[in-house]
Parts: sequence; structure tokens; C-alpha cells
Amino acid sequence: MGVNFIRMQLGATRFLEKLGASLFTIWFAGLLAGCATTSKFQSLEKTTEKQALLYVLRPTRVALSLWSFHVELFRYEGSFTSDKKSPIDSWSLDSADFIKIRLNPGFYSLRCKDMDKIFYAKEGEIIFLSLELYNRGPFSIPGLFIKSLNVEEALRNLLEGSRMNEIGGK
Repeated sequence: MGVNFIRMQLGATRFLEKLGASLFTIWFAGLLAGCATTSKFQSLEKTTEKQALLYVLRPTRVALSLWSFHVELFRYEGSFTSDKKSPIDSWSLDSADFIKIRLNPGFYSLRCKDMDKIFYAKEGEIIFLSLELYNRGPFSIPGLFIKSLNVEEALRNLLEGSRMNEIGGK
């Protein structure tokens, strides 16, 4: 029984073509990620008398922060008991990212995965919400909850390490 060297060469060629395409995809994704507009946190922004200012934080958590989380913001029509809400915006937050958004007064819902945080935005108020990860045990996917923070806790998170990265907001 002879070995078909031509067939073995073609197999290696197909493997290298797939590998080359994969490496190009990874390189291109890295290039795009490097072009994303982020800036480091400098100071808290002042709010206006007619609007609220929402900060959504994703603090750094060692070994639990490998995934990017998709976050959605909804506004309720009237009271949150009406169950009628319309989407405002959505983002992907990586570890050490934050976003700030100006909101008109009313009830809002911040959703990430299966967690939903309902809050009221009041004129002139600054609201801090944090996506908190916790470990459920070895070899498990981390759990998530959305926590309200006071100013001191928020500043501690925003200034930790090399400061959090601001992603584009409204």
C-alpha cells in the first residue's frame, strides 16, 4: 500500500490556507479594536438642571472579566408598571469600561444578560450603576448583577488601576 504524497500536500495546503485566513481575521479584529475611540476617566461631569446623568460601569475583576457584556437601556412610557418600554441605546462593555448618558426624567431599565435594573432618573441627579461579577464556584461561568453605587464607590472604581476607559455615549 503506497502513500499518496500529493493528497497529503493538498491537505497541508488546505490547513495552511485556513490558518492564514484565521490569523488575518484575528489581526483585522485587533486593528479595529485599536481604532475604537476610548479615553481614560478624568473627572465627573456636571449634570444639567433638566436632565439626569447616568454612568454605567464595568469594573475590572481579575479572572472573571474575559467576556464583553452587551448592555441595553430602555425607557418606560409612564410608570414602570405599564410594561411598555422603548429601546434607547445599547453597548458592549469590556472590563474597565464605562459609559455616560444624559437622560430626561422618567423610569428606565438597564438590561444585561438576564439581569434587569429599573431606576428613576430625576432632574439634576447623577446615577451610578455597576455591572458586578461574582464567582459561583470553580469551573463555572461568573454570575452578574447590577448594583447602584454612591459617588465614593463609583469614583473608587473609575480611578482604580490605570483608570477606566470611557466608550462613546450620548
